[in-house]
Amino acid sequence: MEAVDGEEGVAAARSVVPDLIILDLNMPRLGGLAALSRIRDHDPSVPVVIVSSTTDPETTERALSLGAVNLLRKPFDREEIQFVLDQIYKAIEEQADIHDVLDLVDRRATSLSFQSGTGILSKVVAYLGRELQYGYPGYDVPITEIKLALYEALANAYEHGNLEISYDEKTRVLQEPEGILKLVKKRLKDPKLAARHIFVQVEYQQDCAVYSIRDEGPGFDHEGHVARPPAATTALHGRGITLICHYMDEVSWNETGNEIRLRKAFVRKGDDDA
Repeated sequence: MEAVDGEEGVAAARSVVPDLIILDLNMPRLGGLAALSRIRDHDPSVPVVIVSSTTDPETTERALSLGAVNLLRKPFDREEIQFVLDQIYKAIEEQADIHDVLDLVDRRATSLSFQSGTGILSKVVAYLGRELQYGYPGYDVPITEIKLALYEALANAYEHGNLEISYDEKTRVLQEPEGILKLVKKRLKDPKLAARHIFVQVEYQQDCAVYSIRDEGPGFDHEGHVARPPAATTALHGRGITLICHYMDEVSWNETGNEIRLRKAFVRKGDDDA
């Protein structure tokens, strides 16, 4: 459904319980940032993608800090829209059947390992989201943001880590129909790459969750990496680390760069500092 201005958009978000909101920053009656703040007060979990013709980093930073999960730029690019929405749906998808993920759990405190493959990533994220959903009663847990961060980290471990697909390679093949799928299939023909695993460890503490995601690739120079603002990223991809840093409280890597550590703290419901 559509809303003609910010006020109507906020009202619609409260009445229909949407799965996803695409929110223009420049709207009459109530601007996009103010509308986003009101939407977040009512529903902290619904994914909100902002739309803007400006690439002002401060505006983008403000929108992300208010809870936006990604952005689309004007004039619209069909491929960018599809790419952003696919990433969100893959990350937040709740699978009805997660039994094949349960078989990957080594122990209750949670440790998973699995071979490279995009088909399992969303199910792993769904499983970890389910653990959060039932593991922290009485706390405000931003499950959607955490699941998005986990999906980005797992996708990076799979594509850039285990399959050793470089940023430039992915940028090039995304210009071709099903280019990334063809490149992934080509890499998986290498038995060495296809046999690599991704390892996930989660430590559920009293008021936070700590995730470690490790691949078997060569790693990357994380010390020399500069997270570019999403608005400054011209390729369809390349926003992942920036968005992960916005979603999580702490982000770090091991020395070689093939393991990322994510930490997110939770606040008790009703806490005055929330």
